[in-house]
Amino acid sequence: MGRLVYLDNLRSFALLLGIVFHAAIVYAADIKYAIQDEDRSEVLSYFCYWIHSYRMPMFYMISGFFSAMVWEKKGRSFYLEARFKRVLIPTIFGLIFFAPIQYYLTERIKTPQLDLLSFLEYFFTKDHFQHSHIWFLVDLFCFSILYSLIPKSFFTMKLWDQIPKGILRYITLVSFCFLFVFLCHTQVSKGESYYGIYKLTFIFQFSFFLSGVFCFHWRSILTPKDHSRNKTLAVFVWAVFVYLVFKELEIEDPLWIYFQYVNVWVRALHIFLWVLAPFLWTSLLVSIFQVLGNKGGKVGSYLIEASLPIYLVHHPISLFYAFWVRDIEWGIWMKFISHILVVLGFSFLLYEFLIRKIKPLRFFFGLKSA
Repeated sequence: MGRLVYLDNLRSFALLLGIVFHAAIVYAADIKYAIQDEDRSEVLSYFCYWIHSYRMPMFYMISGFFSAMVWEKKGRSFYLEARFKRVLIPTIFGLIFFAPIQYYLTERIKTPQLDLLSFLEYFFTKDHFQHSHIWFLVDLFCFSILYSLIPKSFFTMKLWDQIPKGILRYITLVSFCFLFVFLCHTQVSKGESYYGIYKLTFIFQFSFFLSGVFCFHWRSILTPKDHSRNKTLAVFVWAVFVYLVFKELEIEDPLWIYFQYVNVWVRALHIFLWVLAPFLWTSLLVSIFQVLGNKGGKVGSYLIEASLPIYLVHHPISLFYAFWVRDIEWGIWMKFISHILVVLGFSFLLYEFLIRKIKPLRFFFGLKSA
């Protein structure tokens, strides 16, 4: 299997879309966030729920796919060394220098005279430490270690070959994710965490990482060969329908309410749609990127390398801008558009003139040596 440029580009797209998401969530109704404007938009609420319904599961599915590919081509030692350099190092760096910013600014709103050093002493304790936007790297590193411990023969068992190619394998992966998440949810709710790792979200995302591994071995979902317009249109219609129902259930049936206190059938439907939505949107975007984003080039290569550092630095910038702009009497759409432009501009400038050019920073942000 050669270089799959469209999957590299799609993974970068998933990361960079987070910049838009973190700008929109500041002005979205029905959603709680660290810093929010007094003016909220229902349109941006739908927009945020849409992005949130598929972005990170798709990212983890692609990560699982590439994990299986690297393991098969390069072996265990290369894979683990790369995970430590390109995932663990940025994780530690981000948790120390970026994660505290979100919670410091949140507390500053409540206590304007809050001293930074006093806050840091409070924050870096077992009971108060949180991951902020670095959570996805924490989870990704854990997934990588768990994957390395699973015998690889499990993914190549002859049993899996008995499942016919095509839609049945698609249904199998959806069913696996649903049952895995549903059964675990009978024991834990979405709000339970362990050292900053939210248990149910961790389980949910890990099911997609494993699905990505199966996608590599089955050559399915992430590497489709059928580009029928009718099929793509049908997937789009179903994806929109599933998303709209899922969005309503997210509000009406919060997953932090324990399983034993809810309607079992409604909760089962909620979790099924939680699982199904990322599969549909991932299938749609894979089809689009296979056609429009499957060519190499300087811009594509630049964004593939830059996406992780830019995503890591954008969040503090986004929070500072939200903290500053919330008291300015601009219209909500003026704030939202300027928010995206300012955050993108500063993030790319930091990457281009500092992170990309300074060797220690390249190391801390998980980049290869120049």
